[in-house]
Amino acid sequence: MDDSPSAPYLVETHVGRLVEARVFKLATAAEVDTYIGAIAAAVQRLPRGSNGVLCADHRPAEIYPQPVTDRLTELFQHMNSRLARVAIVTGAEKATLYMQLRRITREACYEARQVFQDTPPALDHLEVALMPDELSRARVFLASWP
Repeated sequence: MDDSPSAPYLVETHVGRLVEARVFKLATAAEVDTYIGAIAAAVQRLPRGSNGVLCADHRPAEIYPQPVTDRLTELFQHMNSRLARVAIVTGAEKATLYMQLRRITREACYEARQVFQDTPPALDHLEVALMPDELSRARVFLASWP
């Protein structure tokens, strides 16, 4: 996927086990399927026996329609065993999106997946699972969105 705002999302791995995802929009369950598929593919490319650490930036996104939230919940559950830790960032100005993603995360039943309104607590959450170079890259990734 290209990184233009017209793309629904961007998933990349630059350093170690850190999987970076920036979500611009998810309008359909099919888009959720391809988004989670891209994350799963990134995790699958990691060294055998290692789980990914996902830093998911949803700050560009808006509130998701119900079919999207239902599918996100289902696929988050599927990904629980493949991700050692997940931080989802929404931004402080998007309280409704924050609450929506917290509900989805709660329903997915994985305490290592947390939703944050700001980047410092998200980085604190990820820090316990990342090597220093991975944490440094997570900082760069989250700072790259205005």
